[in-house]
Amino acid sequence: MKMVKVALASAGLLLVAATPGGQSGGQPLTVSAVRFYSPASATTTIEGVCEVRLGAVASGVSQTVRYRVEVAVSDTTGLELQRSDWTREVPGAVARAAGATAVETFDFRAAPGRYRIVVRAVPEAGAAVERALDVSAYAVRPPLSDLLLASAVRAAGSDSAAAAAGEIQRGGLLLRTAPVPHLSPTEAMLSYYAEVYPWPGASLDGRLTAAVLGGAGRSLVRTAPRPVQFAPEGGAVRGSVDLSGLPPGAYVLQLAVALGDSTVVGEAPFVMGAPSTERAVAPAAGSDRFEGVSEAGLDSLYAPLVYLLEPGEQGVYEGLSVEGKRRFLREFWAKKDPTHGTGVNQPMEQFYALVGFANETFREGGAAQIPGWRTDRGRVFLRNGSWDDILRRPMASPLPYEVWRYTRGRQRYYVFLDRSGIGHYQLIGTNDRQETGLPNWPNMLDDASDYARHNYTDVARFLGITTLDVPQ
Repeated sequence: MKMVKVALASAGLLLVAATPGGQSGGQPLTVSAVRFYSPASATTTIEGVCEVRLGAVASGVSQTVRYRVEVAVSDTTGLELQRSDWTREVPGAVARAAGATAVETFDFRAAPGRYRIVVRAVPEAGAAVERALDVSAYAVRPPLSDLLLASAVRAAGSDSAAAAAGEIQRGGLLLRTAPVPHLSPTEAMLSYYAEVYPWPGASLDGRLTAAVLGGAGRSLVRTAPRPVQFAPEGGAVRGSVDLSGLPPGAYVLQLAVALGDSTVVGEAPFVMGAPSTERAVAPAAGSDRFEGVSEAGLDSLYAPLVYLLEPGEQGVYEGLSVEGKRRFLREFWAKKDPTHGTGVNQPMEQFYALVGFANETFREGGAAQIPGWRTDRGRVFLRNGSWDDILRRPMASPLPYEVWRYTRGRQRYYVFLDRSGIGHYQLIGTNDRQETGLPNWPNMLDDASDYARHNYTDVARFLGITTLDVPQ
């Protein structure tokens, strides 16, 4: 009997916001798997992802929907090698929302051979839904793993338990995924991860290109080739592609790694959804926007004010009662209202509109990770408003960057670099003395092999200056 090591107990749940038809395309349960090879042990790690359409396991009008997830792994003879199950609870209002789904993840390590994964979602009442998936563990060393796509990525901590719902951990990253990842116009960053295992005699230096394919395999987006280098035992390739402006529909991301005269290619599907109507940190309408708001809601409305508070106002809010917090917010915004008695506090309305935009546009690692207002781009945006000119280079090599320029009043610029390679932009250079850049930041725009300093020249030309000086 082939041996298979299975570890399913740490499965995670990710609730996915309702979208028309759901991410699972109307199927009650979808399952996919991504395979990674271990040259040292000649085994395959199989990362499983399943998506449950919550309407299929919700019945009645109870406030909480409970269901059990069962995962079983069998070999080709039908012998069950491992079984695991766990119970989930979801608020009824969430489970019954049109198109709402939940994502579960699991993994197991297998010797060469074929396996059948059977996933079942069993509600407290009603019929269970089931899906089977056949998957092969690699019989020989492959040149390339399967391609893993993610709608959000963050760096993994030292504790493996730090993986949140719906995330797969590989190569020091936590990748939020689904059987078919779903993007939206406000979350349009698609991240990818794959592992390359060079074959004997293969070049260890190569070039990486990513392309988005539409109908009939037509290439719609293609990144510029960037250099990659591997150790003899192999290594990972990862990155992100900003797909803002891509029309709604089903697509394929194609990753090509050229090693010498040979090229290995991986493909995986994803979906771009229609514009979302959700809004983050949106106060309720009415003359008093703080009346009836919970303490958690008040805290979320207070948190972005860190960019507006005067020294004497800092540190006061945290020690107040719920009513005290409500009064603090009322008085804070009343002082900024130039038109008392009109029922509309325009500075407050404008600020929270900016917060909502920042949260949708600049959030990192998903809405549950770093809200947009807390990022470097979000901070600059809330302090200065929208830029007058912007230079975006989401596919630049070695790292993506963007530059904001403000021409009204005092001339200001801000240079942000995606140093992580996964869509987390850091402010590295600015002439705004209220902000802090990094020493010698212009040299961070290009790699050492680019003697022409193309990115440096690109930024300098955009800003209309000949030398990118670092303010002292």
